Amino acid sequence: MTGSAAEGAVDADVHRLGRPRVPRLSLERIGHEALALLEEEGTLSLPRLAERLGVRQSAFYKHVSGRAEIVELARGALAERAPAFEPAADFAQLVRGTFNALRSAYETVPALLPLILVQPVSNPTALAIYDRLAAAFGEAGVPRHLVLPAIEAIDSAAIGAALDSLTIETAWQVPERDAASFPHLVAAQEALAARRVDRFAFLADTLAAGLASAASAPDSTREHPRG
Repeated sequence: MTGSAAEGAVDADVHRLGRPRVPRLSLERIGHEALALLEEEGTLSLPRLAERLGVRQSAFYKHVSGRAEIVELARGALAERAPAFEPAADFAQLVRGTFNALRSAYETVPALLPLILVQPVSNPTALAIYDRLAAAFGEAGVPRHLVLPAIEAIDSAAIGAALDSLTIETAWQVPERDAASFPHLVAAQEALAARRVDRFAFLADTLAAGLASAASAPDSTREHPRG
């Protein structure tokens, strides 16, 4: 064997035994790339995801059970971006901080939101955030059976606000010719135009007040029938 041939054989052995040319798939890598795909292209196409990862689509199924698990991995990647929850001095501050942190994370990848709304949270990174929230709300005095409903209310509001922030500023448009037919709506629009309101701060304040009232109500420990 010539010198060059021997060197080529050594190189081949290095590629076989050493680090592969294409980095191996991992759950973390799949999740981060799925989130990036949703962020950049607004859709979760498995063929495109495989292309971005430099693998065949069939390679996914050595690591995940299917599309739903990839969505959960993307949820976990998004959870890593969520701002840290700062200790809150009071309940209202806790609600506002939770709402703002979730909304700011959701706003970065709106295409993920319809996907995570239709399946339960199971990603460990995301579950860890909700576990810390459950602890914080429990410590704030929320009855245990209301902890999850409180978190769900804030989470749903944050998702809605994140989607709303990408749409038109007002949901109502009354043609001038029809203004007389809707006097109360027109008056409300004029009042808002004269005195602007931060709609997301208003929503956070409303959540804080409503949840505080619900958590402290005399019948807050009463069980309600399901179904």
